[in-house]
Amino acid sequence: MLSQYEDAKVMLEQAKEQFEGIGNRLGAAQCLQRLGDICGMLSQYEDAKVMLEQAKEQFEGIGDRLGAAQCLQSLGDICRMLSQYEDAKVMLEQAKEQFEGIGDRLGAARCLQILGDICRMLSQYEDAKVMLEQAKEQFEGVGDRLGAAQCLQSLGDICGALSQYEDAKVMLEQAKEQFEGIGDRLGAAQCLQRLGIYVGC
Repeated sequence: MLSQYEDAKVMLEQAKEQFEGIGNRLGAAQCLQRLGDICGMLSQYEDAKVMLEQAKEQFEGIGDRLGAAQCLQSLGDICRMLSQYEDAKVMLEQAKEQFEGIGDRLGAARCLQILGDICRMLSQYEDAKVMLEQAKEQFEGVGDRLGAAQCLQSLGDICGALSQYEDAKVMLEQAKEQFEGIGDRLGAAQCLQRLGIYVGC
């Protein structure tokens, strides 16, 4: 898998140079965005941030609001990975507003989900619950069953952290069923693991 990412990086670098050579700014920006996302997946976070910042500027320069919003979302997610939570929250709020401004409900829902998870990690449980409930509804509204199941799982974790074990069990059971329904065995197993912890609580 690692070598496939490295191969992809080489191809994207070449494509970016060729797009730049013919003056295709959109193509070059898209290559930069993809390069940044790959660096993020490889945990090369500083490289990822540089590329995504550049891609965002280029998207903004040609008026591509969707591309710019996607870069902001990726930058926010990287800040979350680096435990830079305040920076992450600012970027994700901006990305959410931009997605909403262009009618991208799925993009906005993903931002809400990540914001909710950040609040959960910071033990800001009430804020987290509100965001994750909203994200779940939005995922359901666009038919994204995986996103909805992930939100349910996070909501179950919050209830567990608050010693609301019965609520936690209900949500984790629902999440497990939804993960099983889409063939996500890892998600289902994680829910089962948590349910095992709450047996007898």
